[in-house]
Amino acid sequence: MAQKETEQQIQKTIIDYLRLKQYVVFKHHSTGFTVREGATVPFRYGDRGIADIIGCSPTGRFLAIEVKRRGGKISPDQTNFIERIQAKGGCAFVAYSLDDVIAEVERKK
Repeated sequence: MAQKETEQQIQKTIIDYLRLKQYVVFKHHSTGFTVREGATVPFRYGDRGIADIIGCSPTGRFLAIEVKRRGGKISPDQTNFIERIQAKGGCAFVAYSLDDVIAEVERKK
């Protein structure tokens, strides 16, 4: 039985592709870690709903991609973030695979 890709694997593949296409791109982390009494403790920072991948196209267009595994659902905060970027003329969407990104990037040229 084939194992499903993790979100992290999908994100890495997407980032590699976008860099190959000359995008400026980075992975946004909304969770940090600290050590308290010898234990690693996660904590949230930043605004809620910010997309996993943030970038800028070679032509200067803002890019935001929320990455989910097949069947994954986006939160209302993530939907709101995507809609706000789209309303300002940026390219923002949910991607479940590299194919989704390729289709969206090619469509938005």
